[in-house]
Amino acid sequence: MMDATSLRWEQSLRGWGPLCLCAFLLCGGVAPAQTNGRDRSIGQFYHSRWTIKDGAPGQISAIAQTRDGFLWMAAAATLYSFDGVRFERFEPPSGDPVTSIQTLVASPDGGLWIGFQHGGAAYLKDGQLTRYGEAQGLSPYQLASFAFDADGAVWTGSRQAGLLRLRDGRWHRVGADWNFPGTQATALFVDRDGTLWVSAADTLVFLPRGSHSFRDTGVRVGWVGRIAQAPDGVIWIAELDGNVRPVVRANGEPLPAPARIEVQSGGMVFDREGSLWLSTLGDGMRRVPHAERLGDRRIGRFDPAAEIFTEKDGLSADYVWPLIQDREGNIWVGTSGGLDCFRHSSLVLAEFPRGSHDFALAAGDDGALWAGSTNRPLMRLHDKQVEFAALDEPIRCAYRDPDGIVWFGTSNGIWRIEDGRPVLVATVPVEANTLQVQAMTKDAAGGLWVAMSMGGLLRWKDGAWTRMDEQLGMAARTRILSATTDAWGGVWLGFNDAVARVDQGLVRRYGAADGLHLGVVTALRAGRRLWVGGQFGLVHFDGQRFHPFGVASGEPLRGVAGILEMPDGGLWIHAVPGIFHFSAEEVARVVADPSQLARGERFDFLDGLPARPTLLRPLPTAVQGTDGRLWFATSNGVVWIDPTRIFRNPLPPPVHIRAVRVDGRLLAPGPSLTVPARTMNIEIDYTALSFAVPERVRFRYRLEGVDEAWQDVGTRREAYYMHLEPGRYRFRVIAANNDGVWNETGATLELILPPAFFQTWWFRALCIASALAGLWMLFLLRLRQVRARMRALLEERHRERERIARELHDTLLQGIQGLILRFQSVAELLPADAPVRVAMEKALDRAEAVLGEGRDRVKGLRAASESTGELSQALAGVGEDLELNPPEGFHVVVEGQPASLDPLVRDEILRIGREALVNAWQHANARRIEVELTYDYGELRLRVRDDGCGIDEEVLQAGGRHGHWGLSGMRERARKIGARLDIWCRSESGTEVELRVPAAVVYRGDPKRTWRNRLRCIVGGGR
Repeated sequence: MMDATSLRWEQSLRGWGPLCLCAFLLCGGVAPAQTNGRDRSIGQFYHSRWTIKDGAPGQISAIAQTRDGFLWMAAAATLYSFDGVRFERFEPPSGDPVTSIQTLVASPDGGLWIGFQHGGAAYLKDGQLTRYGEAQGLSPYQLASFAFDADGAVWTGSRQAGLLRLRDGRWHRVGADWNFPGTQATALFVDRDGTLWVSAADTLVFLPRGSHSFRDTGVRVGWVGRIAQAPDGVIWIAELDGNVRPVVRANGEPLPAPARIEVQSGGMVFDREGSLWLSTLGDGMRRVPHAERLGDRRIGRFDPAAEIFTEKDGLSADYVWPLIQDREGNIWVGTSGGLDCFRHSSLVLAEFPRGSHDFALAAGDDGALWAGSTNRPLMRLHDKQVEFAALDEPIRCAYRDPDGIVWFGTSNGIWRIEDGRPVLVATVPVEANTLQVQAMTKDAAGGLWVAMSMGGLLRWKDGAWTRMDEQLGMAARTRILSATTDAWGGVWLGFNDAVARVDQGLVRRYGAADGLHLGVVTALRAGRRLWVGGQFGLVHFDGQRFHPFGVASGEPLRGVAGILEMPDGGLWIHAVPGIFHFSAEEVARVVADPSQLARGERFDFLDGLPARPTLLRPLPTAVQGTDGRLWFATSNGVVWIDPTRIFRNPLPPPVHIRAVRVDGRLLAPGPSLTVPARTMNIEIDYTALSFAVPERVRFRYRLEGVDEAWQDVGTRREAYYMHLEPGRYRFRVIAANNDGVWNETGATLELILPPAFFQTWWFRALCIASALAGLWMLFLLRLRQVRARMRALLEERHRERERIARELHDTLLQGIQGLILRFQSVAELLPADAPVRVAMEKALDRAEAVLGEGRDRVKGLRAASESTGELSQALAGVGEDLELNPPEGFHVVVEGQPASLDPLVRDEILRIGREALVNAWQHANARRIEVELTYDYGELRLRVRDDGCGIDEEVLQAGGRHGHWGLSGMRERARKIGARLDIWCRSESGTEVELRVPAAVVYRGDPKRTWRNRLRCIVGGGR
């Protein structure tokens, strides 16, 4: 059953949204945040650098980004490409090395123009390098710059050769026919309207789009190294004598009183937000956030209007020359020590002094932030300015109550802000004044609850302290690490392994049995829901139980130190892995089904987070300012984020396949690639050109024909395949940028893997045929072995029969014959009419008959070996011996061409046929008997049919009558020669006996049994 507190909580959840919004407005409301890139200092940009130890080239003299997304840079007479992760040296296909490069400019058609320090130029596109020299109209002087007008024409110039234009593969000098003054052109630039600006000798001229006549601005200039256009259209120049200044408007009208920045700059660019970035020759970087506000000011070297970023701040070197902005808005800088990048980060480092630590944060009015620490006085940050207040005590806890009052807890008491300054409100009671404040919250009655770091719970109201741990029955040393108050005035307290709610003196404790498995509870937040964070994750309370809030992240949500719930139900979590943001819809989905994992975005060191949160104190580490910004305290500084102005990268990254390695050998990729036969290992290197956060670019690839689905490989930029079967494959790779914007088209590579000779279809067919032939030969060999064994058995049996026949003839029959003769002689001694002699002569006649029958049996044993006629004739002879009556009732029919038979097998067939004829004549009383003998290619068939009375079914099933061995003997003979014997009979309808002997057993020595005759027989259907 639900208790009263749980029931009231659940019933009130439905109406908590409006109440939460009202309370939020009472706390000061949320003013629209006015933050953009120009409100940040140069030190608040996310800065990355690559030096020689990271693989970057040193002494970078030029940088450009081509249309395909690659960054190109020149250093030490070498050209490099960069994809955000790897630097790769470019080697011309011809093998001719490139000389020292002065200028790199990307053309609109996707190519790259290269100007060399010792004269000449080259054009690089699709891996092919086209060189231009004196033969193509270029003078042997250094080219200062390239420009591309709206009509697609290519322009270049130098101090010695003047202005040149490329037409029909040759460079032509531009002079009086174009109204171009002088013979010098030190800087070229095409503005947003397509106007070509050229620094010519000591003046600045421009060529409007579509015109063929330059116009003079009348502005006197020195040696101009760079020309740029500000967002308001004003044209700026950087003079090598140490001045950067705006000179004319976009229509060529000179400015009446231009500003001047005194700096020797080798590079100049306006970013998308209008800030001016400058490189210097030995003094690092400069940034002017609001160049349009300078008016006619003169900015010196250390003027605060121009921010400074040098090697001391992390720049790879102070000597800076090339400077560009890429397609995603990042600023790239080439120095004598390496490559640097400045980009917007979602998290902005607050301007608190370096070295401050243990920040206790509380939101002030008008977007200000109060921050206490353990090593500095109380600080107030407002409009990027930090003010110190007269409170030097180490501050361990800060709290803004629902009435907008800011409280601080120190070791000597409780302070609050009154009229913009801290005031000591009360000292901690004597028995607890050696402890420090851990957590604070205000209840519905206005009482301030104060939890001490080493145990103890106090309440301050109307100037008096009350020991709440004693009233609530808590142990004096119970450690409370976090506290909050819900919408109904109930006070929630977080312990080492549990939470408790106190309401009107009643305490309800929740622990593991209620779904709380967080370890130490370090964060509490009561909004639409009660959120509890701890060592092992985050849970929410539904009025009865706590439910886990799982996160779909590579790193589990651990060490929650701050929780912020937005008015719409969205959630921000500050934890050890970083800062997590979950939309209101995602929170509602996971709350409805706690088994689901929440999908959100994570901000970590790649977004400007300087360190991890503190997990002991001060807590919480996250607060929301009255201007809507969210502030997070870490062990190494404070950062803020404006949830309404998070920098997003909307550009899908271009995807390229850089190289293919086949068994360790590098091949240049193309739309289609044929790899060598018998390839074992294939490695495909690919990349995606997103420079905002290249470490977060994710890839998926698929080899059609091998992978059934897309392989999500995270940030890995190589694909590996082994032991592919020959065939055609299509490799596809797609990528997403740091904000999850996918390039669904990606890059494609056709792979052709030709078969080796042993992988071709004809080789496989040959192998199959060879295997079948081998099996057939084994089968024939086995048949020969079986036939030889069977013949040996038959010959042995035949010899045994002949031996028995000889023995019977030479012993038994001869002995009986002798006995008959002796008895005959004895009988003749008796009188002719003596009864004894008559009886004896009858007995002797019977003995003669038995002896004749015995001779017939012995003759039968030897008949097979002695008979050499055709089988059908032998069967006809059996019928004659049986003296079948009537004789016209017996017929022998032969089908096919008679062939030579194995004599032993022929003997067995004859005996089976003889037995069948004897049975039909003696036992079936048949009047018609027919013998059919078929010589077929695959077998020899013998059928004996009669029209007699048939065989009883029970006798047939039993294998013959008791004491008779005819049927069983026929079956035994058939088994011995490997034949099949079938007997069919119907009562009063006769019997049919069929014997089927395989050709391999019965035929022998037939010259007609060649493969041609066999094929003819198969086609013709006979033998």
